[in-house]
Amino acid sequence: MTASEPLDQAWSYPLFEAIYGRRSRRFGLGFEMPTGPFRYTSAHAPVPLTELEEALLVGAGAGFTGLAFWDLPTPAPYGRVSGRAFPTTRPGGHTALFFTNDDGFHVLDHDVSASKLREIETREQRGKLLEIFRAQRRTLKPGRLEIPRRAPVVSAHDHWDSNRPGSTLFMPVCDVSAALISLIAQFVDPALRRYATASGGMNIVDDRHGFRPAGTERWIRDGLIDAEQVLPLSILERQACYYVFSEPAAICQNMFLATEAIGLGGWKHCGFLSLEILERMGFRIVAPASGGMFGNPIGLDGVTQASCPPYHATMDAAVDAVFARTARAEAAPVPHRMSEAEHRAGTVRLSAEGLACTKAVCNYIYETHGRFPGGTDAMHLMWVMQVHHVDTEYYDRFFGTDAYGSTHAAHLSNWHRSEAGEP
Repeated sequence: MTASEPLDQAWSYPLFEAIYGRRSRRFGLGFEMPTGPFRYTSAHAPVPLTELEEALLVGAGAGFTGLAFWDLPTPAPYGRVSGRAFPTTRPGGHTALFFTNDDGFHVLDHDVSASKLREIETREQRGKLLEIFRAQRRTLKPGRLEIPRRAPVVSAHDHWDSNRPGSTLFMPVCDVSAALISLIAQFVDPALRRYATASGGMNIVDDRHGFRPAGTERWIRDGLIDAEQVLPLSILERQACYYVFSEPAAICQNMFLATEAIGLGGWKHCGFLSLEILERMGFRIVAPASGGMFGNPIGLDGVTQASCPPYHATMDAAVDAVFARTARAEAAPVPHRMSEAEHRAGTVRLSAEGLACTKAVCNYIYETHGRFPGGTDAMHLMWVMQVHHVDTEYYDRFFGTDAYGSTHAAHLSNWHRSEAGEP
């Protein structure tokens, strides 16, 4: 088999075969399950994932796929960054993909410009995945990230297999703060033609403080806000989470399906509290102003940073940064066939009053609750996706040969001939 054939086979693997063949296969080469009815010790040494295998998984989960359509009756101006392999509500997404392996702790830089509708159009271009992976992979520290093997950081039933030698652990971290700012604008400003109606924007009230207006009094008086259309702040922040939480879930699921096509093992899992993992990753945790138990993870300096102080001097500056889209060059590609002037004439933009009202609400949240967002964390790590080389002998013993597919059975022979004992 030539070097390109495994890649071609993975690329052409049937989607519905992957969906219905997908299983959590937790036992990898070099693993040991010390207790329980399935206790077993692998007879093999761990085999780390190759650079190409990681590139394919990253490409499937969070790859840069090309120009997004944004085919809406009221589109926003096109940004510069690429569409992604996962669905998102803003160009580039709200999620940073971190991962750790035997070599180090890494992050995928997300600032990639789209060059055409589909970045990979032909068989010859499939190798571009590896090129992009190498260009965007940024090593933050050498060696495997140390994650405590104790509950509640990691669920007790995953202590034996999570983050083991030879595995790659993918950790998508999403940012709710920017989504919340964007949603506030959409709810208060009729000019955006999203959630605010022609009769006025939503009246955002703080249901944790007697349902008082959340900084919007002036705009209620001026008529931008309709006092009768009440939106509790807790519901608004929950909605921002809904918008963002789908991204890491989709990233992990895409990778999970890719393991079937490549012939790898793995599973998606989580712990109860991710704060300690984020701390180990180097995230800044702001202590609660009210003396509560848990701080607010706001970012990893220079890597992914929440839209709030101290990464911005003020909440006004944070709001300005969210709406200051990276400019797209006049000659940059777009997916549509109309003229730039025609498209520009149909786009919607935040009004000056809408921007001022959005800033007032954001300042109210930050000043009243001592954090932003007020009732949820800025950054979330909810799931991790581990991928490793499956130990087929374990599955042969306990479940039979139909416990894995043809790609798993032939993986070492096709992708790792030296480990399979082949010339």
